Amino acid sequence: MAHCWHRGTCLSAIFTGWLLALLVPLIPALPSTSLDTLAGNSTSLAIPFSLPAPDIPTVIAWDKDLIILATGNFRPNFSVPVAEPYQPRFRVDPTSGSLNITALIPDDAGVYTVSLRPLGGTEQKANITLRVYEEVRDVSVSPSPAVAYEGDISVTFTCSPDLGSVTWTKDGQSLGEDPRFQLSGGSLKINYPQRTDAGSYRCTVSNPFSSGTGMASLTVYYGPDTPTISISLSGPDSEAKDFVLVNTSLNLTCQAPSQPPADISWIMADNQDHTVPSTANLPLSSVQLNQAGTYSCLAFNERTNRRVRSTYRLTVAQRPTGSPSCSVASNESALLFVCSWPGGSPDPRLSFRGLPEDKEATSPRLEQLVVPPFPAGLSGRNITCLASHLTGEKSCSIVPEAPSGVILLFQAFEDAGGMVTMEMRCQGTFNPAEIAWFRSGELLVPAAGDRYELSPDGTRLTIWNFTAPQDLGNYSATCSNPLGSQSTNLTVIGPTISEWTLSRGPDPGSASITWTVPSESAATSFRIQMQGPRQGRSASEWETVQVLGAANRSTTVPGLEPTSSYSFQVVPLLGLQAGNPSQVLTLQAEPHLSAGAIAGIVIGSILGFLLLLLLLILLVFLVCRARKRKVPPTAEKQQHYLSRQFPHGRESNEPSWGNPRWSSGDSDIYAITYEEHLRRHGGPATLPFDTQDGRHRSSAAPRPQPTTRHVRSATRV
Repeated sequence: MAHCWHRGTCLSAIFTGWLLALLVPLIPALPSTSLDTLAGNSTSLAIPFSLPAPDIPTVIAWDKDLIILATGNFRPNFSVPVAEPYQPRFRVDPTSGSLNITALIPDDAGVYTVSLRPLGGTEQKANITLRVYEEVRDVSVSPSPAVAYEGDISVTFTCSPDLGSVTWTKDGQSLGEDPRFQLSGGSLKINYPQRTDAGSYRCTVSNPFSSGTGMASLTVYYGPDTPTISISLSGPDSEAKDFVLVNTSLNLTCQAPSQPPADISWIMADNQDHTVPSTANLPLSSVQLNQAGTYSCLAFNERTNRRVRSTYRLTVAQRPTGSPSCSVASNESALLFVCSWPGGSPDPRLSFRGLPEDKEATSPRLEQLVVPPFPAGLSGRNITCLASHLTGEKSCSIVPEAPSGVILLFQAFEDAGGMVTMEMRCQGTFNPAEIAWFRSGELLVPAAGDRYELSPDGTRLTIWNFTAPQDLGNYSATCSNPLGSQSTNLTVIGPTISEWTLSRGPDPGSASITWTVPSESAATSFRIQMQGPRQGRSASEWETVQVLGAANRSTTVPGLEPTSSYSFQVVPLLGLQAGNPSQVLTLQAEPHLSAGAIAGIVIGSILGFLLLLLLLILLVFLVCRARKRKVPPTAEKQQHYLSRQFPHGRESNEPSWGNPRWSSGDSDIYAITYEEHLRRHGGPATLPFDTQDGRHRSSAAPRPQPTTRHVRSATRV
C-alpha cells in the first residue's frame, strides 16, 4: 500500500516505514491527547490548542499515521477538502477545525496529527490518539479442552476475540511469576507442562465499554510413578513393625500416582494363591509362615503406555516357645555348653558370653565345647546365653561348678499295704555331675525289673520293698565332672528312738510326749503305747493309743484320769517291722484335797475377809476421833508460835486461849519465848480450863516460877 505525503506524491509502504524509523528520533515530541470511543458511534477530534484570528489566512492539515486525510485554507464559511478514501465519513468543521468521524470502525483507531500554519506566523501541531473499541461478546478459549503429556514442549491457549486487555487465571488464582507461562496478546503459552498445570484456565477480555470471559480445561497425562507399598495391621498388635506375627490380618496398599489412574495388579509370594485382586488394596487374613516372601505391585497407564513395578518383602514371624534354656554336660574330659530356644521363625540368633571363645549362631540350638585346660575361675562363673529374635530378646545363664558340699539324704515311704520305698538323694553344689552309687563298697548298676532305680540325672536312688535288716547298711555316692570329684556316704540303721520326754499336757487329764530319732534311722511311723487303769486287759499289756507318721516328733494324749498314774512308751516302725521301743516313762497321779478340806478353806477365807473389814472400820473411827481433839502446849516445849490479832493496829490483851479459834487472817503473827509466855499468862496451872477433864481451875492455884531457858528469838512479821 502506498502512502501519499502531498497530493500526487506517494511512497511505498516499505520505504515509508524505513523513512519514519529514521525521522522519528529527530522530530521533537508534540502535544498529545487521547480519546476512547465505541465502534459504530461518531466522534469529533478537537484541536487541542488555541486557534489564530479569523482574519489571518491559515492553512490546516489533518493526517493519520503520516497519511494526509484533509488539508486546505481554514477560514469561516470555507470547507476543507478531505481525501477521497475517507469521504463521506470524515469532515473538517470550518469553524472549529475539528475532525468529525462518523460510523467508526476499528481501523479508524490510530494517531491523528493536526497542524495550523498561519500566514506569517509559526506552525502549530498536536497529536490526538483515537482508540476504537468493539463491544466484547462471546469470548472463548481454544483449544477446549486441552490435553498435554507431562514433559511435552508446550501447550498454548488462545483467547478470542481480542477486543481489549486480556488477563488469565488458573482455578481462580493468578498465574504468578512462573517463567514457564508466556503471555502474548490473547494467547497463553505453557512451556514443558507439568501435572500441577492441570486445571481450569479462564481468560478475561475487557475494554472501557464492555468485558467478557472464556474458560478451558487442561488435562496433563503422566505416570504412573514408581509404586509405593504400605502395610496396615488389624487387631491388638497393630503397631507397624518390620514383621508380622502368625495369624495376623493385614492390608497391603499399592499407590502409584498416575493420570489417568493406573491399572494395578499383584504378584503374590504364594504362587498357589489364585485369588489375586486387581485393586490397590491386597487383604491378607490370618497370615501363615508360607505367605512370607516378596509381593510385587504392577502399575500400567494406557494413555502414557508406561508400566512400572515395585516389590515388598513380607516377613512373617512366630515367637519361640517360652524362654531360652541353658545347660552344661560332661563330654568325657570336656564340658559341653548348650543353649536352646526352639519354636521360632525365623531362627533366633544365639551367642555365649563368658566362655573362652564367644560363639554365635543363627539357629534354635547352639553348642560350644570347652576342653581342658580350663581357664582359671571357670568353676562358679556365670555363663550367659543371649538370644535375639525378631519378636524380642531374652537370655539364660548356667554356672559350671566342681562338686562340693556333697551329702546323702534319705526318706522312707510306706504304702497302704505296709510296703516301704526308700528314696536316697545326693545333694550338693555341682554342675554338671555324673553320680555313681555304691552299697558296702560295691557299685550299684540298676537293671530292668530290679529293686533299684536311678533318676535320669543320677541324683536320686530309689529302693523298692526296702526291708530290715537286709537293706540296712552303708551307702555311698561319688559325684564327679571334668572340674572335680567328691564322695560321701551314709549308714542306714533300723527304726530307733534316741530320746523322749513325758509331761502333763496343756489340758487337765492329758499327757504331752516328744521324741527324737537318730538322723540315720529309717522309720515310717510311730506307735504311742500306754499302760493304765480301765484297759480291760492284763495290766502288763500295752495299749496302742496313737499311730503317727514319720514326720511327727510330738503328740498329746487326752482323756486321762488325773488321779491315776499312766506308763508310756514309743515304738518306731519301718513299714510293718517294729524297732526297739523307747524306755518306759510314767506320768504320776495329780495331788488332790478332800471335800471337807475344800469346804474348810472356803469358810476360813470368808471369815478372814470379814475380820479384816472390821479392823479397817475401827482404824477409820480412831483416826477421825483423834483429829477432833486439841492438845494444849506443855512445859517441855522450847518455843511456841502463837497467832495474835491486833485489831485497829493495836495488840490485843485478851488471852488467845480464851478465843474459840486463832486469828490469822489479817492479824500480825509474832513469836515469843516460853518465859515471856509464862510471865504474861502464867503456867499451865493458870489456864482457864482443866487439861484433864476440861473444867476451869481455881484462880488460887500457884503459878510456876519461870526458869531461864536459852531459846532462839523470833522475828516479828
